[in-house]
Amino acid sequence: MNPIFLPPPPPFSFILFPPPSPSSVPPPPLYCPPPPHFLPTISTGIHWNKPPPGFVKLNTDASYKYNCQRSSIAGVCRDEDGVWMFGFSSRVQSGSSFEAELMAVREALKLAWDKGLRRVILESDSESVVNRIRNQTIRQPKNQMEKIILECQGYGSRAWSCFIQHTRREGNFAADALTKKLASESFELHVWNHPPESLSLILLADMVGMEVPRHGALDKNQIAQLKVLKRELLARNLHWY
Repeated sequence: MNPIFLPPPPPFSFILFPPPSPSSVPPPPLYCPPPPHFLPTISTGIHWNKPPPGFVKLNTDASYKYNCQRSSIAGVCRDEDGVWMFGFSSRVQSGSSFEAELMAVREALKLAWDKGLRRVILESDSESVVNRIRNQTIRQPKNQMEKIILECQGYGSRAWSCFIQHTRREGNFAADALTKKLASESFELHVWNHPPESLSLILLADMVGMEVPRHGALDKNQIAQLKVLKRELLARNLHWY
């Protein structure tokens, strides 16, 4: 069982990020990300952080509507350079925001596994969801939520390095934005091989470590700064998403 889901017994200690061995690091990607010296490093306040070399990072989020028990879930997967790999979004039926957040995590784990990713960090801004998946012992699920938790925990026994952790809302801006960008009103899962244009500045803000206000909107100065950088990147045919 992967220690991310169930705490290891004493005297072992839990190590969040084991250093990747050189043989397990995948070959360089086919795209051309911006060189490190080209992008300014802002890194102020709370912001999205790139995963360690050899890992990908999956951010998940959900938006719950109390009046109709209809939610939207979404996830964004990026590589160690912060470049988009894939995303997903869907309508779901859920009885609570907690259940919707759980469903987003389950869908992200399933997609990551099915796509052959084996070094994954998954982040959710629901601390309660992360704690329940990591710590709750369930032998026989009594309800739908416990069933989903058990499914998520089941991925821990598979042959991969998968770590689930909590992030602040400010570090989950891209996934939050994608919950509002559904391909349709149907309940069919949509996988975004390329991100919507509306996410371009958000993804760029994450890549340079720009702090996102907690209310989830970039201010005018941030948008102006990012638009200038976006034009520079496009002029040099450099890709950040």
